[in-house]
Formats: sequence, structure tokens, C-alpha cells
Amino acid sequence: MAYRIRHAELGDVNGVAQLFNEYRMFYDQLADLNGANEYIRERMERNESFILIAELEMDADKREDCSFTDKPLSGEFGGFVQLYPSFSSVSMRPIWVLNDLYVHADHRQRGIARKLLQAARLWGDESGAVRIVLSTAISNKKAQALYESEGYTLDTKFMYYELHI
Repeated sequence: MAYRIRHAELGDVNGVAQLFNEYRMFYDQLADLNGANEYIRERMERNESFILIAELEMDADKREDCSFTDKPLSGEFGGFVQLYPSFSSVSMRPIWVLNDLYVHADHRQRGIARKLLQAARLWGDESGAVRIVLSTAISNKKAQALYESEGYTLDTKFMYYELHI
């Protein structure tokens, strides 16, 4: 199967929300497709996040890659990545927070997550960002290996804290 990585548009909200709902359930949240739809729609309408999707090409039965081709698309999404904007005061440049990366179980082991990360990096470059930051569970060794293979490094200079409200 071949996938095209592209920027999600408002017409994609339902498909992205379906994946987002599954992503939340992966992290032990209750299913809430209506809430996921509303959340994704708000982020997109307010330009509060940047979402990339991997969409299956219609005539993709023979190819096994992710690309930026012009082949017709199926409307079936294999995965997504969502980035939120932030800023670095010190460098006076934008930062992107890679908060959500998810590949549907039926589409895994096809390089989608890697291609989504590569597309996010390209977006970071194009937008003038100084860096992309992300966090993952200490136990998620598979994701850590993927991130490190794409050039992400573990921060050893700063300790991060959080305040739950």
C-alpha cells in the first residue's frame, strides 16, 4: 500500500477525529468521537495546531511506500501527527511541540510513523522553527528508537516539571 503525506484540511476533520479518538483510547481514555471531532475542528479552525495525515492512495495495491505523489486518494487515513506552536524566547524563533503521533493498527509496519516524522521536520524547517520537541513514556522503547533514528536526542540539559491543574 502507498500513502501520501499531506496537510489536513477542514474537510478531513471526521477522518482525523476518528484516528484522534483511537489515539486517546490507546492512552486509556474513554471513547468520545463527538468530543474528538469538536476538539480537532476547533484546533483547525483556530489555526492552533498543524496536522499531517497519511492517506492511502486509491491505486496503491502494488507500492509499499509513503510519498508525495499525485495519485488519486482514497479518503482512508492510516495515521496522523499533530504539532502545536510554541516559541523560544532565547532564540526568538518558533518551536513545534509534537504532541500526537498515531498510526492505525491496520496500517502499522509500513513506514507511516517515520514518514510523518520526516514531514513534520520538513514543516519545522519551512516554518523557521528552531526545534521540534516531544515526550514519550519511559517504557515506550519502540517509539524512542524511532525518534532517535530520525535524529531526536534525549534532553540532558534541562529537567522538565509539570503542574497538574
